[in-house]
Amino acid sequence: MKKIFYLFSIVVMGMLVASCHLNDLPTFDDKDAFASFSNSSMKAAENVGTLNIPVHVTSLNGVATTVTYEFVNGTASQGVDFEDATGSGSISFAAGESEKYISVKIIPHLGVFTGDRAFSVKFKSTGDIATGASNTCNVTIADIDHPLSNLFGTYKATAFSPWRGEYSWELTISKDESDVTKIWMTDPDPYFASYGYSAKIYGIVNDAKTEITFPNSQEHVSAYSTVIVGFNTPDPYDATADVDLVATIGADGTITFPNGYGVYYAGDGMDYVLDVEDWYYELFNGGTTLKKQ
Repeated sequence: MKKIFYLFSIVVMGMLVASCHLNDLPTFDDKDAFASFSNSSMKAAENVGTLNIPVHVTSLNGVATTVTYEFVNGTASQGVDFEDATGSGSISFAAGESEKYISVKIIPHLGVFTGDRAFSVKFKSTGDIATGASNTCNVTIADIDHPLSNLFGTYKATAFSPWRGEYSWELTISKDESDVTKIWMTDPDPYFASYGYSAKIYGIVNDAKTEITFPNSQEHVSAYSTVIVGFNTPDPYDATADVDLVATIGADGTITFPNGYGVYYAGDGMDYVLDVEDWYYELFNGGTTLKKQ
């Protein structure tokens, strides 16, 4: 009886193994090999010299192929803003090679503000293998001659709050994409930033680059219907205190808010009236300073 049971077990195990082969998952085959750009977009400073754009071939055992490509002018033009440093308009992969680069020489226009410029590189052919979904790489050339470039970056902000006392946090200043006199300040209020609600307000820099004026009552975190406001009297709850928020730019790059500013909840229809019950948690007295990190 034991021998019969043993033989039966062997037969059952054999059937199970056989059934596994019948249900094997499909495997990747080199007929499924494809070429694609590793990045769909890239950004490089105009003084970078050469930008290497990676192209990847995905295959199981390694396939040989030749990828041809072409440039598409945008606000940047070939021969004026960039050149094909690879030279041939093609790159060849030997069997087993998975990544190569299209080298692009970026032509700088140092000392001249042109604004950011853009162009694209796209595949013309990927040889005998398929073309992946990422068949175009969009490139942005960042102009380093922006008239306000010395203001851009990360700052440590130090302020005094009646509720928290001395307080410090990090914020950033960045450029506006279309207006060279405008900057954007991220996270002017650390309370909302600490909860993950990153927000921005904009400011206009004067011609002398000594002041930044942030128009008053800018919507700060729309999810909470809050606005950031400036005030110019010891009593910020005085409705006549409502003013634009003005920062001075020192010779050493330190940015100072001589007046105070705060954030309040516009619970009465966003009318921007400074009522005591509208103030929401944070308020900073005059003397807030920003030092670049």
